[in-house]
Amino acid sequence: MKLLNVRAGYGKRIIINGADLEIGRGEIISFIGPNGGGKSTLLKTISGQIRPLGGSVFIGEDDIKNIPLKDLAKSLSIVTTKRVRPELMTCFDVVMSGRIPYTGGFGTFSEEDYLEGNKAAKLMKIDALKDTSFEALSDGQKQRALIARAICQKPEYLVMDEPTSYLDIRYRVELMDVIKGLSKEGITIIMSLHEIELALSVSSRVLLIKSDGEVLLEEPHAVLENGIIKDLYSLTDEMYKKVEGQLRAHMGYPKDKNVRHSSFFVNRECEYYPCHDLPDDKFSCMFCYCPLYDIKDCGGEYTYTEKGVKNCKNCTFPHDRNNYGMVIKKLKEKMYGNH
Repeated sequence: MKLLNVRAGYGKRIIINGADLEIGRGEIISFIGPNGGGKSTLLKTISGQIRPLGGSVFIGEDDIKNIPLKDLAKSLSIVTTKRVRPELMTCFDVVMSGRIPYTGGFGTFSEEDYLEGNKAAKLMKIDALKDTSFEALSDGQKQRALIARAICQKPEYLVMDEPTSYLDIRYRVELMDVIKGLSKEGITIIMSLHEIELALSVSSRVLLIKSDGEVLLEEPHAVLENGIIKDLYSLTDEMYKKVEGQLRAHMGYPKDKNVRHSSFFVNRECEYYPCHDLPDDKFSCMFCYCPLYDIKDCGGEYTYTEKGVKNCKNCTFPHDRNNYGMVIKKLKEKMYGNH
């Protein structure tokens, strides 16, 4: 995808004034910036929902305005902040609507369509909700269903406006894992995020959109190391000091700004690091002290901290991000029994 001097806005009002961007296959590009800066407007322009007021958006060699809608839907899918309100549709019905571009004149789904729908539902962990009325779902469950709908379109480009909306901390973390997995499969992700720490930890590059419509493309580490966040959000020195400290803590940056080794999930400054036997792309510090130390099948070894607390060592079960659901289940069994 390529943006050439794109000016985006509504009517005669230009909000984004000249965006140039070339996006490679499998990249994760995050838009960050203050409210009203134009993140959603630029995403709508990129995805063909509104026409650019100037410049062009290309997918391959084709200007997006010249691509037939059905063809565009096969190469690009979107998740917007606007909520759909389908009547008499189940959760899975909504997911399967992402396969409509692949249906024939009768609108019937093939085995491949159902396969892709089921894969997307499983990926977003809504298998158990497939027969539930969409309107009966919680806001977070609806969001996961809408993301599944976009994924099962099998797009080359997945465009998402604030995809973490309505998601709790667990599903935000898991969504970032899904996004990274899709990127490895060659799907290009373009999204807006309010959570700066997520944008900096998951993105290949970050597009900073200023309140005056100017855009700036940066590597994630440069955003933090060069203090760009302060000017972007018009922060005072005191505000920026707090924000910078929080971002460094979240991303595992050392206190020495001249040293770079970041991870959103792993705190390498911890005195016990490394305390695990997992690669960093699977590990999370969420369970710092193993809550399952007296569970026989926990599979870990333990040491005692100076404060007398049992600290996990090489404990892959609770620290593997894919095991969160099982950890919670075992904790409930530990507390309440198998009921």
